[in-house]
Amino acid sequence: MENTEFKQTITLKEVNLDNFRACIRLKVAGDQEKFIASNLFTIAESKVDHSMTPYAIYANETLVGFCCLEYVPENAANDRYGIPRFMIGEEFQGKGYGKQAMEEIISMLSKNDDCIEISLSYVPENQAARNFYLSLGFVDQGEKLSNENVLHYFVTE
Repeated sequence: MENTEFKQTITLKEVNLDNFRACIRLKVAGDQEKFIASNLFTIAESKVDHSMTPYAIYANETLVGFCCLEYVPENAANDRYGIPRFMIGEEFQGKGYGKQAMEEIISMLSKNDDCIEISLSYVPENQAARNFYLSLGFVDQGEKLSNENVLHYFVTE
């Protein structure tokens, strides 16, 4: 059950030397590990794929999650922005941080003039992720990428 007693201030900070180790220590629950790449892998990937930017997710001053955002300006207008990774640490799940963080990510990306659509994907067996993303306004159009299902968020003005 989601804790709605009070809303924390959610901020995204690029991963740097100050928060790198804390980000790689952040883990999802054991039964969720098969659904997402490790934070360490994602940070390493971002060093060779410059379209990816890793972020630490904070609730006030507490690190609660990790995400990676993607921007590929040469792609078609509807395929420039993506969220290739998103996770909330096991001990912080179920408190509303995921929803607030995803709303912050959508808001941040939507401020870009050329952002008309945001995409992400999930492992088909991860129905909790699917339901979570759909509840935030993502739409399933039956698209697949590798072995994952793709969802789209359509930015409105």
